[in-house]
Amino acid sequence: MESELYKAAMRGNVHSLRKLLTKDKLLLDRIMIGNHIESPLHIAAMLGHLEFVKEVLARKVELAIEQDSQGSTALHLAAAKGYTKIVASLLRVNPETCFVCNKYERNPLHVAAIKGHIDVLKLLIRERPDAARAVVEHGQTILHLCVKHNRMEALKFLMDNLGDDQFKNLQDEYGDSILHLAAANKQTKTIVFLIDKGVNPEIKNFKGFTALGLLAQSESAASDIKVPIPQTLENHDPYGQPVYGNNTVTALHPLIGEEDKREIKRKWQANMHKTLIVVAALLATMSFEAGITPPDCVHQNNTSNTLRIDLKYKYELFVFYNTMSFISSLGIIMVLISGLPLKRRRIITWIVMLIMWVAITFTAATYAICMPETSSVVDGAAMAWIGLIALLFLWHVVRLIQKLVRKILKFVRKASTEGKLEDLMV
Repeated sequence: MESELYKAAMRGNVHSLRKLLTKDKLLLDRIMIGNHIESPLHIAAMLGHLEFVKEVLARKVELAIEQDSQGSTALHLAAAKGYTKIVASLLRVNPETCFVCNKYERNPLHVAAIKGHIDVLKLLIRERPDAARAVVEHGQTILHLCVKHNRMEALKFLMDNLGDDQFKNLQDEYGDSILHLAAANKQTKTIVFLIDKGVNPEIKNFKGFTALGLLAQSESAASDIKVPIPQTLENHDPYGQPVYGNNTVTALHPLIGEEDKREIKRKWQANMHKTLIVVAALLATMSFEAGITPPDCVHQNNTSNTLRIDLKYKYELFVFYNTMSFISSLGIIMVLISGLPLKRRRIITWIVMLIMWVAITFTAATYAICMPETSSVVDGAAMAWIGLIALLFLWHVVRLIQKLVRKILKFVRKASTEGKLEDLMV
């Protein structure tokens, strides 16, 4: 019989509903306590069967507060579909369902705003305006949802009805206001509208950027927006001329690209630390194994006196090279696990890399000492290794010189700019 009830709900067949309830007056009660994903009221509300919804509510009003597997009530579903008359019917029997949230922490007003159903929003706000001020996931408001889903008309309606200074400037858990979201999504018309409505453009998110700072990502979007900026000394170039548009944004805030570059450098450091510690562990293991069990080429007992002197010399070199490789590898591991502020000091990373060069070089020397002296392959490999090390060393020296030159030029330009600004102030 329950399956027949659900079929009737899908068709909106009120006659079948009445017939089933005549046979079993407790049918709707059993639906409420059963293990169903959704009730017949959910189905009828979602499909827009107004008369069926009215009939169910007349017989079992408690179904209006029932939630489906997603936490949605019938009011959520009707609001999402924009069925104004069904929304009105549900509000008449229980307006408190406006405050019920689904699994995404959204109440029916949030759902209606996301879908852009203005008529439904009007009904819901008229009944329970406080429900529109509830916060959803990530600390966002209904205004954030309108901007996020680009619902301009819904945003205009809500700003007119709920747009007090505190509410319209609220920030989410990332510190972003609705103006930040509009700037990030390059919604030019929305940005102009929000600033005209008094949304504060100077609010900073938790990364230290204002909405104007985010506009620096897109020259085309920023050039279309005319934002009145207070004319302070910060808004003038070194020659006293006012700066507008993208130049203002760049002067007041660092570019997003620069922040991304810093993030890339931090990731490079983190990845480099992981790689270094893995390679250092492998080298330390190899050196330890070679130290406790030296190869036969440097450690033979049944040899003549002359050969034994030769092997003694090779053995001493082997021990020296192997020990240097072992100690260098352990030193790298110790530095990386010591808790030093490596993330803030890139110079330490470069020092660790230099030590790794030493460890790898002595590992190669340990291998070479065991090879026959007459082998041309060993000579060629040694020359190739020395050439590679020389090239890498030269490359790093050139990079260091370039960085020093850039810093010196930047310092000179900054000093020159500050001198000109002081002249202007005088």
